[in-house]
Amino acid sequence: MGAERMHPPRYWRMRAEEFRTKADNCEYRETRDVLRKVAQNYDELARRAARICTVESLDELRGEPANSKPV
Repeated sequence: MGAERMHPPRYWRMRAEEFRTKADNCEYRETRDVLRKVAQNYDELARRAARICTVESLDELRGEPANSKPV
């Protein structure tokens, strides 16, 4: 199970924004760059989580269990 399944997309977006804010307030360039990279990683987790939610919603509309996998 990937980390993106642990929380909804909104959670990961909020974390990304939190790290962007920390980066904006950081005095040191190298640290700022690392914090921005962390924010980008959280943005990617949010995108993945959104895709998972979309697929699970489509599965439910089709009447398939959310965790079923085609054989």
